[in-house]
Amino acid sequence: MSTWRIGGPAEAVYWPETVEDLSSVWKNAQEAEIPVRLIGRGSNVLFPDEGLPGITLVTTSLRGISWGDYTVRVEAGYTLARLAQEAGERGWSGLEFARGIPGSVGGAIMMNAGAHGGEMASRILSISTLWADGSIRKLERSQFEFAYRHCSLRGKAWVLEAQLMFSPGNREQILHHMKENLTKRTANQPLEEPNAGSVFRNPPGDSAGRLIEAAGWKGKTIGGAKVSEKHANFIVNTGRAKSKDVLALIEAIVLDVQIKYGITLQTEVESILTGNRGA
Repeated sequence: MSTWRIGGPAEAVYWPETVEDLSSVWKNAQEAEIPVRLIGRGSNVLFPDEGLPGITLVTTSLRGISWGDYTVRVEAGYTLARLAQEAGERGWSGLEFARGIPGSVGGAIMMNAGAHGGEMASRILSISTLWADGSIRKLERSQFEFAYRHCSLRGKAWVLEAQLMFSPGNREQILHHMKENLTKRTANQPLEEPNAGSVFRNPPGDSAGRLIEAAGWKGKTIGGAKVSEKHANFIVNTGRAKSKDVLALIEAIVLDVQIKYGITLQTEVESILTGNRGA
């Protein structure tokens, strides 16, 4: 259930096929005091070795989509990369940066996913959200905020649907741009090994990958977790990694970079431990 391929068994997993179905299960679980959490494609998540109690709701069956006039209304489980490609095929510009991002639309919004100078915040008109009490609320763009790899709703609500906007563009140029981005991604990232994308946020004016490499961490391992030799800001699963291995490696890197350069790296991935969480 995660691109890292790490974590123990979940007690129960459910794939709701409608927003109403998801909301109903969420409310019932909350009323029964059963732990419940919401995840997307698991591309930015570290699951615990001991597994997940209660109910895990997976949004990947929420794939409704409706194209408008340079806008799209899309449910949270839709694959972001697919959405970017389909927009490009229409000659719509705005998601070229997202063609290689492996997550879902909902997860991408919650972490304000970005690459190649673009980010989700610039495309959003409104979102439909699920709150802890099971209520569903539509929010306009002015009602929440974004920062680097962060949405102000994170930990408070979860995206069910979004309305995104695009700009008119040249179809061939857009598709060429996306192809170039994919080529760069393949050349610079360890896509052939299980990973969760960039582990750390880039500190202001610097690169987390550069700092980690300069500190000598490329290729180093703890258990089955390894700092990629292709890109130092990636931790890969060599085939037998445990959640505790990844966490230990993260902790060691943060401490070493702090000692050597006086910079405290912040993680970009989310570690799900216990309780009601979403990712």
